[in-house]
Amino acid sequence: MHKNLGKWICSLWLVCLISLTAFPMEAIADVPYRTFTKNSYGRNISTQPAYSPAGVLAQEIPIVGDKGETQYTTLQRPQDLFIAPDDDIYIADTDNNRIVHLNEQGELVKIITVPKSPLKQPQGVFVAENGDIYIADTGNKRVVQLNSHGEWIREIGRPESRYVNEAFVYEPTNMVVDKRGFIYVVSKGSYNGIVQFNPEGKFDKFFGTNKTEVTAMDIIRRQFYTKEQLSRQVRLLPVTIRNIDIDERGFIYTVSGSKTEQIKKMNIRGENVWKDIEFNKNMRSFSDLDKKDDIPVAEITDASVDSNGNVAIIDKSRNIISQYDSNGSLLFYWNGRSVVGKSLVGLTTAPVAVETNSKNRLYILDEALGLIQVYEPTEFGAAVHEAYRLMQEGKYSEAEKHWENVLKLNAHFSPAYEGLAQAAFFRGEYERSRELFKLAGDGEGYSDSFWQLRLQWFQANFSTLANSVIITVILIWFFTFLKKKFKFRVIPKMSRLKRKIWYQQAKHVFYILKHPLDGFTDLRFLSKGGYTSAIIILLLTIGTILVKSYYTSFTFNPVPVYAKGSTSTLTIFLATWLSWVVCNYLIGSIRQGEARFKDVFVGSSYSLFPVILLGLPLAALSNIFTLSEMSIYGSIGTGMMLWCGLLFFWNIQALQNYGVGETVVNILLTVLTMIILWVVIFILIGLSSEFFSFVYTIYQEVSM
Repeated sequence: MHKNLGKWICSLWLVCLISLTAFPMEAIADVPYRTFTKNSYGRNISTQPAYSPAGVLAQEIPIVGDKGETQYTTLQRPQDLFIAPDDDIYIADTDNNRIVHLNEQGELVKIITVPKSPLKQPQGVFVAENGDIYIADTGNKRVVQLNSHGEWIREIGRPESRYVNEAFVYEPTNMVVDKRGFIYVVSKGSYNGIVQFNPEGKFDKFFGTNKTEVTAMDIIRRQFYTKEQLSRQVRLLPVTIRNIDIDERGFIYTVSGSKTEQIKKMNIRGENVWKDIEFNKNMRSFSDLDKKDDIPVAEITDASVDSNGNVAIIDKSRNIISQYDSNGSLLFYWNGRSVVGKSLVGLTTAPVAVETNSKNRLYILDEALGLIQVYEPTEFGAAVHEAYRLMQEGKYSEAEKHWENVLKLNAHFSPAYEGLAQAAFFRGEYERSRELFKLAGDGEGYSDSFWQLRLQWFQANFSTLANSVIITVILIWFFTFLKKKFKFRVIPKMSRLKRKIWYQQAKHVFYILKHPLDGFTDLRFLSKGGYTSAIIILLLTIGTILVKSYYTSFTFNPVPVYAKGSTSTLTIFLATWLSWVVCNYLIGSIRQGEARFKDVFVGSSYSLFPVILLGLPLAALSNIFTLSEMSIYGSIGTGMMLWCGLLFFWNIQALQNYGVGETVVNILLTVLTMIILWVVIFILIGLSSEFFSFVYTIYQEVSM
């Protein structure tokens, strides 16, 4: 019996093993980092790994000596990496004063040192389509051009031109060459931008200069400082360019340490087509070593473009590797920090350069560890890349299958919804594309789909619509005629309601809209307003804000459902309004104002009435308009806010009996008091939290 039991157990194990092999599974456990993406509304969410570690290269470089013996050396502070069209690897081994040439498998091909004129601290390398090798020989302040065999062709030194200042320091750190043969050189510390040379090696111009970042304080200084005072200030200069890359279509990509336009994608005229994109925003390091209060400042050091236009970016300070599509939309990012001195496959310590080969493998050069980490696309990552490639080629139906496969792997991957929406739009399925654009968080795509649906509706119902308008006009004329002839009321009188004081007071708001100064004065001296009517208007305003939040079209309010009409929105509104009432009353009391607290409360409530008057029509119009009518929609919204602002101004002027200047001062002091009030409140909340925590700790100690 024991023998039969043993055979039965062995058979069961064999069946389990065969069953496991029948289902393909991705080796997620082998990935030593977590991968993230962002959903349709910019929130970080976890996803499957897009890339998995595939190995490590260049840990040891074999050097054959004169006597045939082999010695192994390591990379010393390498600064750049380049993958040639044939997938060969070139490394700028800076402190060893050489360029290391490896094949795709990481085997040494040759060491380039240029014996004719030895390299000194080379920091960049580039291989042109014809095989020529360009080296940024930083220590010798030149660019060296070699042929594919490493033989000398020429060197390109400091640019000579009357447009180049004598103080200009030429220390090349990297360069690219376009298909025309123009050379774009990044010089260390240069504020002038990229140095562009023509194919003959002559200076052509400065290219892609960064803009000077001006703060609000800088603007204030320019307005009030004298020329002498301004001359003593530190001169504002553009942020320097750190790195450079070029894609197959000739777009130049630059990396800078600026707060905006960290990555620029420039056409041949030097115009940035990625102006409004902020890279690596709200990304955090998720490794255990980075669990601390202070978040490292982003330090983007390099970018690499693959054959599909996807851009891989490395953040040295936070060890974040991210990838964006050709439009600058985030695909995914991951992070993993290796301990200094220990090389773990897939984890980096100080990444300085990134490259992509023809198979979409990522190669990341680690300055501290002196090696290259290799990553290959997973099933998920490959599906995303293939879908993007087909979309760019206009093969929407073929791409749709890949996007559906991506959604099976991750139902929250918003670029997949974007791809499916574009495919549906291309086929003319505008209702489906509208829903998919909404899932993707794309307000512009949603608007375009709705525009097509609206056009189809007008074409199908134009005659019915025209007849309805004509009939409505006739009915209005007919009822107007009957009213004049027989003197009857279309709407019956509400005699009981009219006798209510709060109704008379609430109706006074319409008089205020026509005669604001007189109307607000009547609140004070003729008791035309009360707490009841003010609270009714305040509640109607809150209701309008809720309705507007819920029912404004996604075109003009592209926010998730959970953010619509949220408690936080109402809390902020009520807290702001109440603090305004309290602070304005206090400032008025100090500055000889005549308004009572009741007057300020009622007047501030009545001043919100334009929100009730225009808020609901604005929400209704948003469901008819598209972004083509944005100017009309925006004008109505701006007019509503300006109207409220003017009513608040006239409210203070009339109730406090101020002149124009006194009213302006009162408003400024009220805003300042509100800021101080909320700072004090936040401090008290923080202190009370600490106090209760302290008391609870003492209680625990005593009770033990």
